[in-house]
Amino acid sequence: MVVLLAIIATVPLANFIATGASRTLFLSRSNDADWFATMAEAPLQSGDIANLREMAVRYDDLYDTPVFIVDDNNKVVATSKSGVVLEEPEIATALGSTLAGRLPAEPPALWPWQHGEMVVARPVANNGRVLGAAVLRVPTDEPRVEVRRSLILLLIGLLISIGAIIAGIVRPISRWVIRPLKDLDNATHQITRGALDTRVSTDGRAPELRRLGDSFNSMALSLHQARQREREFVADASHQLRTRLTSARIHIEGLSRLSPTARFALSDIDRLGRIVQRLSRLAGSDRPGADADGNSEEPLDLAQAVKERLVGWKAVYAADDLELIIGDMVPGGVGPELEVDDILDVLLDNASKYGAPPVEVSVTRDGTEVVLSVRDHGLGLGSRDLKKVGERFWRSAHHREMPGTGLGLAIVRSEAARVGGRVVARPPIGGGLVIEVRVPLIDDYDV
Repeated sequence: MVVLLAIIATVPLANFIATGASRTLFLSRSNDADWFATMAEAPLQSGDIANLREMAVRYDDLYDTPVFIVDDNNKVVATSKSGVVLEEPEIATALGSTLAGRLPAEPPALWPWQHGEMVVARPVANNGRVLGAAVLRVPTDEPRVEVRRSLILLLIGLLISIGAIIAGIVRPISRWVIRPLKDLDNATHQITRGALDTRVSTDGRAPELRRLGDSFNSMALSLHQARQREREFVADASHQLRTRLTSARIHIEGLSRLSPTARFALSDIDRLGRIVQRLSRLAGSDRPGADADGNSEEPLDLAQAVKERLVGWKAVYAADDLELIIGDMVPGGVGPELEVDDILDVLLDNASKYGAPPVEVSVTRDGTEVVLSVRDHGLGLGSRDLKKVGERFWRSAHHREMPGTGLGLAIVRSEAARVGGRVVARPPIGGGLVIEVRVPLIDDYDV
């Protein structure tokens, strides 16, 4: 836009320069033509044109401008150079106007890319009678060179002006216009990192950008409120479950002396209590990393704990006609607070619902980590979905129609994090999905 406006403003100025050069040359040579017309009056009446020819030759030698005089019959009577062709369009036009007693029109602008001479003619008159005409054939090479230089300087000035305008006006304005978009981009990145309380300022913005900023803030507020509702739901559910479990435990404790089944029910209630505590930590209502039971135990052999839990899962898989393969079981000590049963239950339940048999379970070591792996042979997940595994309430687009809450793997990730571990989802060779729970190996554990 700035360049276009500068060009529009420069074109009239360039035309003024070229027209001014043409007018200056025309006026200066018109004075010389008037002088020759005055000097030619007497010779044309007397017929003695020798002196007139000498004056034309001296003028041509001095100014390099050919001069010739014609009479009223349009016949050349004196010239500084021979070979004058009166039929040339420019000469014929100038003579036609001059011999008719009219002054010729002002010549066009002198542009550097054009060539040709300027013809200047003045009538030789006596008492209103036209006796002939004095004609100058004016070279225009030097004036065109001067016009070229002026246009080059004008172009340089134009470029400098455009640069100054862009640096001094356009660039600051562009930054002012784009800054809200950069702020919005930064805020979007903050939202994707989990900072749902991020907002953008809409003060002093253009109306369209204010509306965009308000829409973004509304969206961020909705996401923040949704996250808060999720946390409150999990916290409230945990609280309600804890209350009911406490009441049930009180009643069953009285029966535990009479029935062995009641003692088993007490152990299940204790386990449910630990699950509720983990849900509370997942909602952020408890201090993360705290031991659920508040005590210190010996390290746990992950492979042995997995093998014991797989005894029950083999029967479950066999009842559903699913194949469960037990792979390598390498002993390795891990933190005693790791809830191996719950982790394995989630992984095997997901593999049976969302994957495809056979499902393979293994425990291996990888450097300073003990790795619990569960692999299925289903459709697997895309690269984008793999990064979201373990997020609360997230479910793959292929599985949203199936029953579930999206909290299972989030609980697994939380349990692994309690002992300094992590959850890794990856696509194995041959298709399917592998979920790895990697937890630190306790070096001094005696297998």
